Formats: sequence, structure tokens, C-alpha cells
Amino acid sequence: MNNPIDPTAPSTAAPPADHATVDAVTMILAAISDVAPELEDELPELDHHVDLWTELQLDSMDHLAVMTRLSEQTGREIPERDYPRLTTVDALRAYLAAPSEPSGDTG
Repeated sequence: MNNPIDPTAPSTAAPPADHATVDAVTMILAAISDVAPELEDELPELDHHVDLWTELQLDSMDHLAVMTRLSEQTGREIPERDYPRLTTVDALRAYLAAPSEPSGDTG
């Protein structure tokens, strides 16, 4: 019996999420849940590409609390100047996974 799958053909399936990605997303969603526990039921269905602050109707104090919690959990400073680009779960995950920049401001 012939195998219909060509083992030499490139895979079209999406690669499985790696452990670090899953952990980062879990940490982000847990931080949101800690700050706004009333949203816990909505978080599993949250699209990771949409502006989570708008989608979840979080105010600026909630936003600050989530960012502070993530900073404490990761040991990484998240400067306020970076907040405007950290509006989605995917953006936060990528930011937290990237190497830290030196903390000295020269501008």
C-alpha cells in the first residue's frame, strides 16, 4: 500500500507553538485576569491580534497594572514609551521574548 504523504515534501501545517510562546501567552492572560478577574471567561476566546485594551475595555489604570505585573513577573522593565506598540497579546509576547535593550536613554 502506497503512503499518500510524501515525506520529502515541505509541510504546510503550522508549526506547533513552542513552550516559551505558550508560557508567555499564559503569563499575559494571567496578568490580565489578575487585574480584571471579571474578564477571565473572555480570555480564552481573545483574538491575539486585536487591540486587547479596546476589546476588553480596560482603562489606563488596568493597562498600567497589567504592564507592571508583567514587568515584575519577567524581571524586565517595560518603559511607558513602549506601551503604545504593546496593544495585542502577540505584540506583548514578541516584546517579552526579544532581548532586552540597554536601559540607558541617550535621547
